[in-house]
Amino acid sequence: MSTQTLTEVSEPTAADVAAVLDLAADHIETVGYCKRYLYSVRQASGGMALDRCQVDVIGAINVAVHGTPRHVGGDPLTRLAEQAVEARIEAPSVATWCDYPGNGKDAALELLRDTADALREVAA
Repeated sequence: MSTQTLTEVSEPTAADVAAVLDLAADHIETVGYCKRYLYSVRQASGGMALDRCQVDVIGAINVAVHGTPRHVGGDPLTRLAEQAVEARIEAPSVATWCDYPGNGKDAALELLRDTADALREVAA
């Protein structure tokens, strides 16, 4: 990836999107995985900082790009990362995929890492 930060990249490459997905997977490994929402509302309502709450795949992508699991918009990396993941699933959306039975932490990590690996192959 270039020396620019992830939020400064004007035209993200496949390698940039792969880096975001790796960071998202790392974040899930660190804080844990949740279903039904971008982040654990239970943890947040208990006073935990949003960037420390368990997240779903989209929340993890948002943290990787913006530092918060909430949608803040304005950066093409979030949408490109979501699109890359959407292309690899059989669900109407990433959010729906996250809620499917059996799609827990391990499945989310595998999805993010496999998608990142595939993007790196394209970039090579």
